Amino acid sequence: MFLPDIPELMIWAIYFAPMVSFAVIACGITIPRMGFQARHASRLTITAIGLSWILALWALDTSIGLDGESAGFAPHEWLRLFDFEVDFGVQLDSLSALMMFVVTSVSLLVQVYSTGYMHGDGGYARYFMLMSLFTMSMLGLVMASSLLQLFIHWELVGLTSYLLVGFWFHRPAAAAAAKKAFIVTRFGDFFFMIALVLIWTKTGGIFDITEINALAAQHQLSDAVLVGFVLGVFAGAAGKSAQFPLHFWLPDAMEGPTPVSSLIHSATMVAAGVYLLARFFPTVEAAPGEVTTTIAYIGAFTAILAASMGIVANDIKRVLAYSTISQLGYMVMAIGLGGFVAAIFHLFTHAFFKSLLFQGSGSVNHATNTFDMRRMGGLRTAMPLTFATFIIGSLSLSGVFPLAGFWSKDELLLDAWHHDKFLWMVGTIVAFMTAFYMFRVIFLTFFGEYRGGEEVDVGHDVAGPPHESPRSMTVPMIILTVPSVLFGLFALNGFGGFIEGTLPEEIRHFKFHMDSVVLASSTLAAFGGIGAAAAVYLARTPKPEQLGRAAGPFYTFAAGKYYVDEIAEGGIVRVVLHRFLGRWIAAFDRVVVDGIVNGTAVGARRIGDIARRLETGHLQAYTSMSMLGVVVVIIVIFVLSGNVLER
Repeated sequence: MFLPDIPELMIWAIYFAPMVSFAVIACGITIPRMGFQARHASRLTITAIGLSWILALWALDTSIGLDGESAGFAPHEWLRLFDFEVDFGVQLDSLSALMMFVVTSVSLLVQVYSTGYMHGDGGYARYFMLMSLFTMSMLGLVMASSLLQLFIHWELVGLTSYLLVGFWFHRPAAAAAAKKAFIVTRFGDFFFMIALVLIWTKTGGIFDITEINALAAQHQLSDAVLVGFVLGVFAGAAGKSAQFPLHFWLPDAMEGPTPVSSLIHSATMVAAGVYLLARFFPTVEAAPGEVTTTIAYIGAFTAILAASMGIVANDIKRVLAYSTISQLGYMVMAIGLGGFVAAIFHLFTHAFFKSLLFQGSGSVNHATNTFDMRRMGGLRTAMPLTFATFIIGSLSLSGVFPLAGFWSKDELLLDAWHHDKFLWMVGTIVAFMTAFYMFRVIFLTFFGEYRGGEEVDVGHDVAGPPHESPRSMTVPMIILTVPSVLFGLFALNGFGGFIEGTLPEEIRHFKFHMDSVVLASSTLAAFGGIGAAAAVYLARTPKPEQLGRAAGPFYTFAAGKYYVDEIAEGGIVRVVLHRFLGRWIAAFDRVVVDGIVNGTAVGARRIGDIARRLETGHLQAYTSMSMLGVVVVIIVIFVLSGNVLER
């Protein structure tokens, strides 16, 4: 610990800095007389997130000084309505401090990278406005002390993801991808909302996350409540973190700008689901064993399913998207197996090297105007910096010693080895597949002969000779290689003990150690995958076409993404929702909703017709009605005061 403890006001400043930049840019865009220029948007966003990053470092330093335990900031009353009370506050412990550091670090580098990638785009200022809003929302999510506060920012993160995926809304594919991402994640969010209502009703109105975890750990919640709550939380996590069967939105989300993928769909928003499970880890641990087993197996299945699709994809960004889904599956598997430290450690390291790889894909796109690896090749000499950084990111993702991914991946496999040998075997196979598809990308993109790129915009000329990206893009990539190489070494320096500081004492059991079987098998899997990719895509012995034919239906199914899109869109959406459920809803809307509205209007009109007949304009009629009213009042008073009704 190098600095005094950070005051609560500075924690709130981490959140409000990007909010201010969002508000200023929004006003500048909508109020012409302000004279706001597009270049001001990037400078303002970078300054605001840079301030948040500096304060996040201070918060992390404070948390390290507290051994990862909560700083104990009291919540503040946000809303009181009769007996309904909502408190909002900030939670500073090892988990939130680490996530604030990850979010601000990656976001800051992505904003710098975006100044080069988005240069000349007509929506330049709007882009940075939305990036400020997203960073604010993500920070609000990870520092929330209240479940309701977390849920509000959870939805804000989903909204900004929708707006950024569909940033180029004039492109039909981008608009469709944004809608798909928004709708699919809503399924998970719906069950998350049910879990929120369930825990609020069963705990007497408690939203505080620490209190909910304490009640679960002390067995003050029934098994039925725990099962319902944990499964609801897991459904929300499955939507955001793209776990089966809600995984199929993420590859299509690559239609957004590449810096969006580098920030939102690799390092931050998609990791929110894992963060949510980790934040409620004491509650997950207290749930019946069948629930945690289900979580672990869904994570493992997602990991191997996505890896198989990554092997056959030809779009470099989609390969990285499938890789992200697969690695998130690793993390979810670890949570289900009780590997809290392993999951968070891999989330931490993965954020940096996956962001680096997405930025590398944007760099090669900048040179070739395509993401199709079949139109690339031979870029290692024309783009040496991109090539070198992409190699480092791929080696880290593949789990090669001594890079960061090696340490965090081995922690995951070690937990699986101790708790479920079958899941350990699945995880080891996924490690082989990961190395294979990443070096397939490298050999197709950077080796061989250049295959011409793609047409530039709507013109008829192909992209010019490949060239290295500008410094605004290469410098963030170079910086990201540092954590991709070194951050795994935190495993040797008390990282596990620090991360467990957020947990109750009784479930802190992490001790760093290595197993020779796990170490040897994961290393062999990584180098085996690299060697197999080199044989197929570099030496072409055997040729990729021969492997595809040998795989037969397995290749066809993987290339067709196992037809999940067709089942979801063709079967569920068109048949179930549109033809059947949609018709019933339309009938209910027409008969019941419209009936009530129209009936109310007709009733009001008829009452008005009757009432206006009373207004005749004749003085004699008004006098008679007044006298009649006086008589009625006298009779009522006489009856009530004379106890006539009781006789």
